[in-house]
Amino acid sequence: MTAATMMKEIRSKAKLSQASLAQLLGASLVSVNRWERGASAPSPAQTEQIKRLHKSVADSQSPTLFPLPAINGFQSHGIRKQPTLFDPPLPSIELSQNVSPPILTSLVNGKFFDPDGDNSVKRMLECHHSPATTIHQSPDSGMSAGKNTYTYDAHTYHTKVPPQGIAELLLHYLPNSGLVLDPFAGSGMTGVAAKANGYDCILNELSPAACFIANRFTSYIEPKLFEAGVKAVIDELHSLRDYLYTTTCRECGRDTEILYTVWSYRVICNHCEHEFLLWDYCRKYGKRVRDHKILGEFPCPSCRVTLKKSTLQRTTAEPVLVGYKCCKSGQQEVTHPLSASDLEKLREIEQNPPLAEGFYPRTVLPEGVNLRQPAKHGLDRIDKFYTPRSLATMSHLWKTIHRVQPPELAAYLAFVFTSLYQRVTRLSEFRFWGGSGNTARFNVPYIFNEANVFLTFIRKAKTIQDHLEATATSYRGKSIVVQNSATSLDYLPDESVDLIFTDPPFGANINYSEMNFLWESWLGAFTDNTNEAIINKVQGKDVADYQRLMTQSMRECFRVLRAGHWLLLVFMNSSSEVWSSLRAAITEAGFTIKKIDTFDKQHGTFKQFVSENTAGFDLVLHCLKPETPSQAEAQTTPTTLQESVFAFLSQTYITLPTTVYLHVGREEEIDYRKLYSNWLSQSLLKDAVLMDFAQFRIAVSRWLEQKRNGNSAKPIKDNW
Repeated sequence: MTAATMMKEIRSKAKLSQASLAQLLGASLVSVNRWERGASAPSPAQTEQIKRLHKSVADSQSPTLFPLPAINGFQSHGIRKQPTLFDPPLPSIELSQNVSPPILTSLVNGKFFDPDGDNSVKRMLECHHSPATTIHQSPDSGMSAGKNTYTYDAHTYHTKVPPQGIAELLLHYLPNSGLVLDPFAGSGMTGVAAKANGYDCILNELSPAACFIANRFTSYIEPKLFEAGVKAVIDELHSLRDYLYTTTCRECGRDTEILYTVWSYRVICNHCEHEFLLWDYCRKYGKRVRDHKILGEFPCPSCRVTLKKSTLQRTTAEPVLVGYKCCKSGQQEVTHPLSASDLEKLREIEQNPPLAEGFYPRTVLPEGVNLRQPAKHGLDRIDKFYTPRSLATMSHLWKTIHRVQPPELAAYLAFVFTSLYQRVTRLSEFRFWGGSGNTARFNVPYIFNEANVFLTFIRKAKTIQDHLEATATSYRGKSIVVQNSATSLDYLPDESVDLIFTDPPFGANINYSEMNFLWESWLGAFTDNTNEAIINKVQGKDVADYQRLMTQSMRECFRVLRAGHWLLLVFMNSSSEVWSSLRAAITEAGFTIKKIDTFDKQHGTFKQFVSENTAGFDLVLHCLKPETPSQAEAQTTPTTLQESVFAFLSQTYITLPTTVYLHVGREEEIDYRKLYSNWLSQSLLKDAVLMDFAQFRIAVSRWLEQKRNGNSAKPIKDNW
């Protein structure tokens, strides 16, 4: 019986919606919808969960369903440990009167995030002096793993591979454990997956901010001690919190805490030069909150010419709305325009901000692809990314964290601090339905949400505590984070690691060193981007530079990996040039690409759902280091675009896969992203000519049109 059939039977007998089934399985609604339609398939571990749930339902006349156990050590939302009367009290935390040195100084020895420095790597290598057993056959199916686990949610990063998906691959290729390396470690998800399943892991990463995040993700502290530390910091700053975030309830007249404040820029009409407050004219309300919109186009209130919001010149930002909870039934959130006392308080804070001097960055933004937009709108220093109220709160939080002992606890509280990232800055775009996103770009929205920093800090601390209790408490492996370029793994000897799993930079998609600049300004250490593998005009790096740096990195991976063992590389890009560069880097290093699977992360970004030029599913490249050089396989003769695209569509699909837009108001459409991922998988293995995602969409559209008209497929020129 297929997974799709089992899920339909589960829902029918247990009277579940797709959303309820998704919660039970620890998957996203999007994934459950795809699985039931046959548009994609669950991973082997998720299939086993579906089988267990199906059996439970089949064996019971009136089934009582509970969230299923963790997959490979990772619990999904809904399995939260509830406090009881028997829980031990929180330990006492006393804050020092003295401020400790910067957080990183207690964590770093040379380039190693370990007090023993390179000796820690040597000891780990000694424990793995013999090669681990590896499986020579790649898994039968592609990977699918959701983002809705406590661990994934604990701290944001620009790209993260769900660790339970990584764990499936580790468990397949290294059934008896072994030493794992991630040369582009990012936030450390490879280390989390490894440690949760008893593997030792070396996490190599260029950015000091990413190294800090990876170090904290792969460390452990007693959850109750962590909770006590959070409480100590918040309690210390209660007077400041009352001063900064108190308003008066409009209904009962009592003081209550501000949850957030909405700000809107004033703009100038580019036809009649009339200046107006954008908030007053760009809103549209629907029947549900989800249907409320900030309009992209609307008439000028003066000349009535239709204006495009993104082209309007901004002047100053003004607060327009305050949200709070007070006397309404069930503590329902309410919003109101700011009162006279609210406005007076903001003026007072702006004129005399209660800052903790020396504990906030005034770092000037360098030139950068992603740094140009904030600088263009006056946010040319890091402190300007915050409103005066938010900056005051952040500075006092940062100072108080540096008064916490022991240093390990302070470092974990700093982990909460860095998890706030963009959501407490002027870059947090206002949404009627709440929430905020941390995007991989520094976009300055016309209408932004100023969150209560204290409440955001507490909320993020709870997600990190969930990670500690659900995942980190069961860590069995060891890990070391090394701040170092992947182009030179000089601290590792030849043939010393058993498996490499990595998620390298995606060409020009994300400028990591620029996006980490916000974190690194607070931490006081910055990325040396000399060997950053990226396509970036400001750095003067093009596709050739990207290929050169990736080739150096792949050669180092080949050198340190044991013969007959595997490099697993997760990647996606919409550019054929970038794909060709990556393929060349892998093969020139000596690896043989044996198989390519899709890795369905189950939650696509909004951009991936609606942008015609953004590719979707990531691919997993299973690359083998041959036992002997003669084992390397010659690639097949390249095919033309016509042969590649039309043969793929004709031979692979009777019915093309479709996308159902569950969260976006659009009709069901052909799933070009899945098609592109599958076509890429075949083309990369055959060393075929590649094309961009945008070109692929055109080719598929032409093929469909010719099929509808009953015409044979005409050649497509390769010179797009």
